[in-house]
Amino acid sequence: MKYLVRTFNLTKKYKNTSVVENLNLNIEQGQIYGFLGKNGAGKTTTLRMILGLMKISTGEVELFGEKNPTRSIYKKIGSIIEYPGFYPNLTAEENLDIHRRMMKIENQKRINETLTMVGLDSNSIKGKKVKNFSLGMKQRLGLARALLHEPELLILDEPTNGLDPLGIKSMRETLIALCKDRGITILVSSHLLSEIEQLATKIGIIDKGHLIEELTYDDLQKRNKKYLKLKVSDVKEACSLIKNNLNIKDYEIIGKDAIKVYEKINESSTIAKTLIKNDIELYEMSFSKDNLEDYFVKVTEGDSNV
Repeated sequence: MKYLVRTFNLTKKYKNTSVVENLNLNIEQGQIYGFLGKNGAGKTTTLRMILGLMKISTGEVELFGEKNPTRSIYKKIGSIIEYPGFYPNLTAEENLDIHRRMMKIENQKRINETLTMVGLDSNSIKGKKVKNFSLGMKQRLGLARALLHEPELLILDEPTNGLDPLGIKSMRETLIALCKDRGITILVSSHLLSEIEQLATKIGIIDKGHLIEELTYDDLQKRNKKYLKLKVSDVKEACSLIKNNLNIKDYEIIGKDAIKVYEKINESSTIAKTLIKNDIELYEMSFSKDNLEDYFVKVTEGDSNV
């Protein structure tokens, strides 16, 4: 396996406060790596250190197998960190042409090729100034600029921020196509759990500057178990019955009136009869399966078993 990005005990401190601490990321070629965490968890700081935009306090970054990467390595990377800025009174083509010349890209056809790649039809936006673009169009233009020099690795910080559901879906489909059809490895940060679940082939969860876990999408599916959801009148008493009368240890309280039962879910009728027999009102009983949101809550906040 070939790693395009690895970090070794990557740490960023401001005075005595650690924003990122001892972070070890492992991103393989051909992956869409979802870097998942709450706002303020340390995602942007990490990406800035990887890109050499921020001084590292301690630790190392390895890019394309090279520790302390040289400037030439960064030419293999395209990125959007935070909001992509443009010259508002210029068109998309004019903005990209400035970037093309800065990057010393001789092929002028790359502008229209890249706009098409990200779903911006050059004919429909011809002559239109960027200040008149929607937020979704600006995000796509930012992606086009990041792709202009044909990078092998794309690093994106919250690329769907501010987009409506259709814009998010469209961006997701574009990123999947870039990875699948063009072989571009993608590192994308987000706090949107459902979006990462639909996009990423590998997930890294960061919380308060610490990497909690790295796992592939397949691993996540194996760990996300089926459960029986019970909505009851008395959660505390219901848990006591589940635990002591039915010998079920693997369960979880959710909210004020519901329980997820992971054991003996095929014995749902016995569970229901036990609760009702002991004067517990059963408002709802349904089968479901955990998703990334459930898993994220578990690893960042812990279980709530009684």
